[in-house]
Amino acid sequence: MAEDHRVTPPCIDHLPLSLQQQASTSKKYRSSGHTQHLLEGLVALRDSRILFDVQLVVEEKMIEAHRIVLAASCDYFRGMFTGGLREMQQGVVQIRGIAYVAMCNILDFIYTSEIELSLDNVQETLLCASILQFPEIIQFCCDFLTSWLDEENVLEMYKLADVLCLPQLQEQVDFYILKNFSVFSKSEAYRKLPLEKVCSLLSSNHLEVNSETEVYEAALHYYYTPEQIEMDEVSLHEPLKLLELVRFPLMEHHVLQRLHDRLSPCPLRELVASALNYHDQEISQPVLQSPLTELRSKYHCVVSFGGMYSPSSQSISSQARYLHPILNEWRPLTVSQDSRMSNQGVAVLNNFVYLIGGDCNSGGFQAECRCWRYDPRHNQWFQIKPLQHRHADHCVCVLNECLYAIAGRDYTEELTVVEKYNPASDSWEMVTPLKKTVFAHAGAVVDGKIYISCGRRNEDYLKELHCYDPLTDCWENKADSLVERAWHCMATVNSNLYVIGGSNNSAGYRRDVLQVTCYNTLTDQWTSVSPLPSGHGEPGIAVLQNKIYVLGGRSHNRATRMDYVHIYDAEMDQWNIGPRLDEEVSGLAACVLTLPRALIVDAANWTTKRQPVYRRQPNLDYDDDSSTSDWDDLAFEH
Repeated sequence: MAEDHRVTPPCIDHLPLSLQQQASTSKKYRSSGHTQHLLEGLVALRDSRILFDVQLVVEEKMIEAHRIVLAASCDYFRGMFTGGLREMQQGVVQIRGIAYVAMCNILDFIYTSEIELSLDNVQETLLCASILQFPEIIQFCCDFLTSWLDEENVLEMYKLADVLCLPQLQEQVDFYILKNFSVFSKSEAYRKLPLEKVCSLLSSNHLEVNSETEVYEAALHYYYTPEQIEMDEVSLHEPLKLLELVRFPLMEHHVLQRLHDRLSPCPLRELVASALNYHDQEISQPVLQSPLTELRSKYHCVVSFGGMYSPSSQSISSQARYLHPILNEWRPLTVSQDSRMSNQGVAVLNNFVYLIGGDCNSGGFQAECRCWRYDPRHNQWFQIKPLQHRHADHCVCVLNECLYAIAGRDYTEELTVVEKYNPASDSWEMVTPLKKTVFAHAGAVVDGKIYISCGRRNEDYLKELHCYDPLTDCWENKADSLVERAWHCMATVNSNLYVIGGSNNSAGYRRDVLQVTCYNTLTDQWTSVSPLPSGHGEPGIAVLQNKIYVLGGRSHNRATRMDYVHIYDAEMDQWNIGPRLDEEVSGLAACVLTLPRALIVDAANWTTKRQPVYRRQPNLDYDDDSSTSDWDDLAFEH
């Protein structure tokens, strides 16, 4: 009888007692090098011509391979060898429509995860990868082709993208033209592009030009040669479709006026006249926006205005700064309005930012009624109609293209008043006031309604939540928050309200509130989320790409203003550290604006070029006398 060489596993009863007690515990091992070893083994089998079980015939040439390796590599071979097709039983398989060299290149990738491209083989490899469905190789081929892109081969690239149905290649060619538009629009290749393609390019917000005048000239270049334009051999009496895509309202007024005066009656003159009319209606521009008035920019930035700096409470900022999206650091944007301000109500309507009321602290604590509007397209300030009542420690929200300034205080009394601003008529009117006074609260908009949270009433810190419906002009009480606080901030992300920062005296003295609460408007319920890493009282707040930026403010735990920035990711329920502010500051008015491309690209030199323009509406009706605070005990509670 042959000897039995089977190995009998040890019985668990014979294991030491300590190991028996841990026998139910499992542990998983994952090798970091196994995948590479497997690939090396497959290459060794291929180089040794071992275990080949299929032959691919490409351009009448034979390529041997392993069926299982091919099936595991892509959907094309998986369907061929596992989908019930006749190739499942064939040892020799014909592959049509693919070049032999390209197939060898793809097989090298299958076995080694590496592929080498050249100008000689890239198009054939791209065709092969498209047929066999290798997304990685397709993208690499597109990247390789566009690295050689110039105005001489743009048309060929578009044709290749169309033939192979490669939208990613078309997008990359579009990107090249948009980035080099000023030069490309003067080339012969530009004039050979289909009209629909040029319309698409001229409609893009990503078109990189220094001014809209370049777009106007490019529209003419499509129809006429540079020589014809220079010799004024241009007929503008017939409608030219591309001219309808020029954003004439973005041109400066004097440029438009000069062009208008040179033109006889024609469709172009009507377009220019319409743009001049837009310029003349400066007060109403925020509600006259259209695709033709939008900035050609993809840069959405967090922007801060004003604020109060340490160490002196009288040190008030007149600087506006923005977080550079590429450099990830704070840069100067513009100089703010005439008076140095802090704790202003801030709202954005169609990329115009409004700064409403607030604190003018240059001569003691004084509530403001003055209001300003900033247009980042032209770096222009415009003073709008003042509030009917002075508001400090208030909040401002935008709803249905109107602004609402809600409650606060004027340092002689606390307020219930709510004022509504109509940008079309530049006028304020009173709407239904709050039932009780509140100041140092925060506001945000969700699903067509305004919500205000917490705040102060007399000496009491609140955890109330109120909701305003503009359709009924009524306020409604909602579920109280989980913690009382004031001088905090609130933001909307995915229809949820997040209440962040501030302070209270629940411990018997003024302390930071680190607890962050989230309100669900559908269920009228509150939950706690990840707490703040550090205190933020009177911070600036802005939401960019569903992330909440909390800027500076006071920490009562540390008894100082702060320069730190924290960023909350609601999806991950996680706080991250952002770029520090230049100085310790509280009372910032923060928002998100689309800023000019030239500002971002030329950030290093922009501060010397970007001088703001101020416009004051004539006959503004407000009392210029400032009331000084007789609330001495509150003067230091910001």
